Amino acid sequence: MPRNQESKMKILSTASVLFQKQGYHATGLNQIIKESGCPKGSLYYYFPEGKEQLATEAINRTKDLAVQELRNLFSQHDDVIKALECFFDQFTSFDSKVAHDGIPLALISLETWHMSEQLRLACKDAYEALILIVKAKFIQSNWPPNEATEMSYLVFSMIEGGSIFVLTSQSNEPLKRICKTIIELLEIKQREIRGNRGI
Repeated sequence: MPRNQESKMKILSTASVLFQKQGYHATGLNQIIKESGCPKGSLYYYFPEGKEQLATEAINRTKDLAVQELRNLFSQHDDVIKALECFFDQFTSFDSKVAHDGIPLALISLETWHMSEQLRLACKDAYEALILIVKAKFIQSNWPPNEATEMSYLVFSMIEGGSIFVLTSQSNEPLKRICKTIIELLEIKQREIRGNRGI
């Protein structure tokens, strides 16, 4: 990666961690500059529109990374339930007390939707990209399109809600329980679908 792009990625990575740890409003550009170790001019060069642009690009970067990881993981499993089990295992294994290089969409969505149409749309686009991947996996596993859509929204709604429990309890246990329940619900629904089709 060219050196100038390294500075941009370092700024984005630092901003993502700080937005996750402190929230959008509590994170200032001076702190991002200081903790990234990049010159002040670099931030304004790459993000001339300021904090809102930086947050938008951080969300888009997180989306792109998550989409690629999800596609790679799902390509290793034929069955959607097995694919989601592996995804949940990875998702619940992180340290809930440490800020990571990524923005929980639920948190930044709740904090900024009313004050920034740009950030609201970036979060919406990120959710839709992830839901489409999960929906496609359901359909590949012979789920009807309507059920595939409904379950994809259910999965991400429960995960995003679970992420709030994780942060407030400083424990992954609530999310593990939620993921276990999701799998149990999916297994029941999949048996029902296969039974209706005589599979």
